[in-house]
Amino acid sequence: MTNVALITGAARGIGLEACRQLLTKGFTVVACPRRADSDELTGLVQSHPDRMFQVPMDVGNDASVSTAAAEVGRVVDHLDLLINNAGIYPKDDGGVERLELQKLIDAFDVNALGALRVTRVLLPLLRKGSGKRVIQMTSLMGSMGDNTSGGSYAYRMSKAAMNMANRNLAHELGGEGFVCLAVHPGWVQTRMGGAGAPLELGQAVEQILENALETGPQDSGGFKGPGRADLPF
Repeated sequence: MTNVALITGAARGIGLEACRQLLTKGFTVVACPRRADSDELTGLVQSHPDRMFQVPMDVGNDASVSTAAAEVGRVVDHLDLLINNAGIYPKDDGGVERLELQKLIDAFDVNALGALRVTRVLLPLLRKGSGKRVIQMTSLMGSMGDNTSGGSYAYRMSKAAMNMANRNLAHELGGEGFVCLAVHPGWVQTRMGGAGAPLELGQAVEQILENALETGPQDSGGFKGPGRADLPF
């Protein structure tokens, strides 16, 4: 049975590169960008018509996720790997007194609730796969133990919530053989990370996929960084 992976936020950056690398590993890939407007992603689909599918999905919208899940079920009959990569990073204007609470609500809706929306509607397909791996693309900025500077309320709080959701999923689904992992990619040269980031995109995604594919049940519920390092919650 062919391994099948689904990646949200697949239009660019880490998501797009994960699609490329999984194809080279022999996976069938379902790419779920928020909108089908990425020429690079479309080109990848055209180059691999038998193993690459594009299904738009806005993880912050219940109807979009449900519609996309139905389409995913039409193009593949199982999933082995889910990478919840879609996310947003609202910028703070500075200090708690100037916080725009709607930005926090939006970040929670996409970064934390979005991962749960996608995971729960795709569970039937994941249960049919042999891999049973659910990966949350998180950030060390969501670690309370590593927070030495404050700021970035929306991003930090939403990623911390995602980490907690991942730990809950690990407890709930572990008995079925699932491995649920929160993965911090490091500071990567993407549109979000900027050109000055120390990690090249391809190298970062190689390490993400090593965590996603090679960690075992003993790591489920954990928070991993580059080189499979354990990170503080």
